[in-house]
Amino acid sequence: MAKLNNREIERTRLETELKKGLQRADEDLNIMERHAEDLAMVESGIQSSMRKWDREYKDAHFHSVPRGTKHQP
Repeated sequence: MAKLNNREIERTRLETELKKGLQRADEDLNIMERHAEDLAMVESGIQSSMRKWDREYKDAHFHSVPRGTKHQP
C-alpha cells in the first residue's frame, strides 16, 4: 500500500508540474497574441539584418578574386 501511495503522490506531483508548465505556456501565448504587431516588426527586422549579414559575408568570402591579383604569389 505504501508503494501505491508513493506512486500516486509522484503522479499527482508530476501532473501539478505539467499543469504549471501549461499555464506558463498559455500566459506566454496570450502575451504574444497581445503584442503580435510588435513581434512581427521585430522579426522582420531581424530577418532583414540576417539577410544583409549573409549577403555581406558571401560577398567578402565567396566571390571570385579580381584577375590582377589572382595569379600573384
